Amino acid sequence: MDSWEKDQARLLKIVEEMNSGSSNSESESDADSAENNNSDSEDDESTTDEEYEAPEEPENDETWHTTSIRNFSFDADAAGILLDIEENVSPIQVFEKIWDDQVMEMIIKSTNDYGIKLCNQARPHTRHSRKANFKNTDMIEMRKFLGLGLLQSQLKFSSIRKLFSIDALHYHPAFPSQMSGRRFEQILRCFCVEEENSSDPLRKIKIFLDLLIQKFANAYAPNEALSLDESLLLFRGRLYFRTYMKGKKAKYGIKFYELCSAQGYVLNIEVYKGHRENDENMTTIESLVMRLMQSYLNKGHHLFMDNYYNSLPLSNKLLSKKTHVTGTLRVNRKGLPQEITRRKLRKGEHVWRRQNQTYVSKWKDKRDVLCLTTAYHPSMINTANRRQQEKRKPIEIVNYNQNMSGVDRADQMMSYYSCPRKTIRWYKKIIFHLLDVAVWNSFYIFKEKTGSQMKYIEYREAIIRSLTGIDNKRDGRTLVQFKRAQIQTNEINKNGTQHFPEKISPPENYQRKTYFQRCKQCYKQGIRKETSYCCKNCMSKPALCPAPCFETWHTENNV
Repeated sequence: MDSWEKDQARLLKIVEEMNSGSSNSESESDADSAENNNSDSEDDESTTDEEYEAPEEPENDETWHTTSIRNFSFDADAAGILLDIEENVSPIQVFEKIWDDQVMEMIIKSTNDYGIKLCNQARPHTRHSRKANFKNTDMIEMRKFLGLGLLQSQLKFSSIRKLFSIDALHYHPAFPSQMSGRRFEQILRCFCVEEENSSDPLRKIKIFLDLLIQKFANAYAPNEALSLDESLLLFRGRLYFRTYMKGKKAKYGIKFYELCSAQGYVLNIEVYKGHRENDENMTTIESLVMRLMQSYLNKGHHLFMDNYYNSLPLSNKLLSKKTHVTGTLRVNRKGLPQEITRRKLRKGEHVWRRQNQTYVSKWKDKRDVLCLTTAYHPSMINTANRRQQEKRKPIEIVNYNQNMSGVDRADQMMSYYSCPRKTIRWYKKIIFHLLDVAVWNSFYIFKEKTGSQMKYIEYREAIIRSLTGIDNKRDGRTLVQFKRAQIQTNEINKNGTQHFPEKISPPENYQRKTYFQRCKQCYKQGIRKETSYCCKNCMSKPALCPAPCFETWHTENNV
């Protein structure tokens, strides 16, 4: 009995110690939770006292607490236009600072090489085929070609050949005054910037894209706010990295990831080319954002992104590179406080939590909006909508709406007059799209430098006139007549002898009105081409094409 009583007393003592320990731990945890609630209520007056329903599997949210916001010093004096241009600069001068001779020479060389490659193919060509003979293009002709390409985007025709038609329903004098329809189609067929000896899926535009991105970065330094979003270029042909995007108007096409200033200047572009290997310790999205932001890290920028990109690990990586992040957030991202994600709010309510230097907030308008920011302390402020009606919104939502529309603005402006046309060759659409981006960026710089009230369509027309050489004072009715007069104009050489083209006189008993002979200049170049014109004043009356053989023949022979 004595030993049994001792054992019972020992067991009762152990039970009492266990009960006292559990009560102490409960009181300590209650104190901690009360302390946290007090700190939250002090920092955020808009946090409600509504009863919170605990999740089925409560998680440890002790890491979510209040700390100070890091302040990165952004050098606003270094932002702005980097080009050496004057106040009274013209549109073509700004455009040629971006789309300069280096870009043009790359296009000309690639186009000529591809044209010769098509001519040298072993397969037979039909007579008078555009692939049988290719005349190398030059700077003047390529400028006209690009000018017509920009002009084509402002017009609506059923086919390219209609642009050069003399039919009364389709006649447009600007196109046939610059070049023939066959020549335009031949240059368009060979138009490329391909990188040889490369296995990259984007080898047809990779070097050209990198060059233009460098031109964009060297022309303009953005302000603090940057926006990152995706864009879609319509393409329904066969392409293994073609993308379907339900929220876009085009639905199917080539996807671009674009980094822009808050006002819409395009800074960096990456083309989606399917699955790629991730960098170490980073997801696909994190690696994408870090690549696009590579030139703008450690400068104090503030990046705005939507819920497709934002996550806690990415915000921490960008913070380590002195870059703030603000944007919407998906509720299923890892590491979010369930006290925020699972809480049910009434309309207008706003709650938040913070981990280290990252805020996660939730606000209910028409539906729940989850937001992540490292730059603002979440609080409700008064703001006005489009109808100038005041409404209370979280400060992170207000700033997100103000600065996130850079990519959308650029896409909207370029969509009004888009160069890309229907084609089965995807790289041509991208090249013309990049031409649109270059025009838009140059317009952005032109407006900021000059303060001009010129509209975007007027700016484009000014560039088209400069590229094609069409004077804005010339009447369209006389434009083609002027070119015909140029062909028939006399050529005067150094000796003062005048040369005039005339129709070749047909021999006797020739039944047709027009007589053709082989062109002397084309024959020298190994080209079989017939013409109905000859030189009136030359003794031998050589048969010559009106242009350019007439001038070339007399220049080379010094007659």
